[in-house]
Amino acid sequence: MTYFSSKEYIPAQGLLIRIVDKDRVLTLDYQEATAQHQRSLWWGTAVGYRAMQVAAIALSKDQLWHRENLVVVSAHPGPGVLDSVNYVTQCADRDRLTVMENDNCVSRCNSQMKFEWWVSDEKQTAHVMLNEDFVPDEFYQLIDRRVYSETRADDDKLFELYKVNLSSRIWVAALEENFTVKMLPPLSKGELPSHHVWNKVPA
Repeated sequence: MTYFSSKEYIPAQGLLIRIVDKDRVLTLDYQEATAQHQRSLWWGTAVGYRAMQVAAIALSKDQLWHRENLVVVSAHPGPGVLDSVNYVTQCADRDRLTVMENDNCVSRCNSQMKFEWWVSDEKQTAHVMLNEDFVPDEFYQLIDRRVYSETRADDDKLFELYKVNLSSRIWVAALEENFTVKMLPPLSKGELPSHHVWNKVPA
């Protein structure tokens, strides 16, 4: 395995993420991550990508992180989020992504989901969390009404406006203003974070 200095190759910068794959440094661009999605998924794509930027920095203290052997656990089931995570890590393609949920999540976005991810490189795990106050309660209420077919007039318009606003905010502020990260022991493929009560669902 070839190693590259994270001082020479900055792991996250602007819209970019750098990661080693097959002994080559890849430079990934957020615009490519959004290319396959309609506008309705851009909030999930944005927050998932920004979370992976946090993980890239946390796992690249001396050497740039590698895709090889990465394991990811996501507590968010949204398709935009998971596609962003896979775009960066390719863990879903390699069957190394686990999506967690509690009994109320029903494999869909709702108010019980969590904006948190565990990204492990077999040496350590970066536990990345979006600040709890970033997403307003009103947005979760809108999601629940959509999930349980209780939508009101103008809910769809409000939902889109919230997603545009959240997508903009997640990019305007510095990563450390919106996310926290904690380093934990490594996770193996399929392993859930310790002391977590949610069930495992195949990604």
